[in-house]
Amino acid sequence: MEFPKQIKDTVYGLLQEPTLDHFREFLQDQTGEHNAIDFKQEWIEKDKLAKLMLALANYGGGIVVFGVHENGDKTFSCDGLKELQAKEQIGAWIKPYLSSSLKYDVYDFSYQTSEYEALKGKQFQMLFVEDTPQFLPFISRKEGSSIKPATIYIRRGTSDEQVTEEELSHILERRMKHIFPVTGKPLVLEEHLEQLKILYNHIEPTISKIKNPENIPFVQALKTFAELARGITGGYEYETEKNPLYPEESYEQFIAALIDKKKKKIERVLDLQ
Repeated sequence: MEFPKQIKDTVYGLLQEPTLDHFREFLQDQTGEHNAIDFKQEWIEKDKLAKLMLALANYGGGIVVFGVHENGDKTFSCDGLKELQAKEQIGAWIKPYLSSSLKYDVYDFSYQTSEYEALKGKQFQMLFVEDTPQFLPFISRKEGSSIKPATIYIRRGTSDEQVTEEELSHILERRMKHIFPVTGKPLVLEEHLEQLKILYNHIEPTISKIKNPENIPFVQALKTFAELARGITGGYEYETEKNPLYPEESYEQFIAALIDKKKKKIERVLDLQ
């Protein structure tokens, strides 16, 4: 998620703690609309809203403030909203157009008093579209007066446009880098197996238990279990049993099963079955 450098700290502070003070600071520090920042005087038509959210999600996330209007001379009019929209209503508007994987939230800001005179007695809402690269690209699901079905939109300047081939390649690259952050490529077989070995090493196949713990006084039992956790036997007799959380098949059994399945697949390819 990219914001102008001069207001980056203010925006991140607002997103971490969406308080009245942080929202006021955000409005005071504004430098204009941006790829990841948009202002609307009122809530817009549901298909336009869905298109804007899709574009922001594919760009890398962003915010939309409702109740603020950017004038032609790049100044802002903080007129506020006549009424706040219920979050359930907003969700119903956009649901037909968007995938449920697109994550967003809506914050309400109402100022009864404020040291910033322009906000006093006014109310605003902020829509925050999260950056979720693991679900890219986001594609429109329904047609509307301002949106096409099965289309990928992205923020370009301050407008919501259909992606170009180059922009789509960048979107897909972002997803790959998120899923495979080191190389941007899927793991090879050896890497998968090495990770599986590491997982097996983090769980013991058996667990140790004290024989006849009912014969040990309660306080002494607590001390004994604490010592057991530190590897101190304390002179008691122990027994081992299978750890119920350990996988039914060992690492070697898992590999043997894979080899058998691979052989059968090769036989099918060679039409030997």
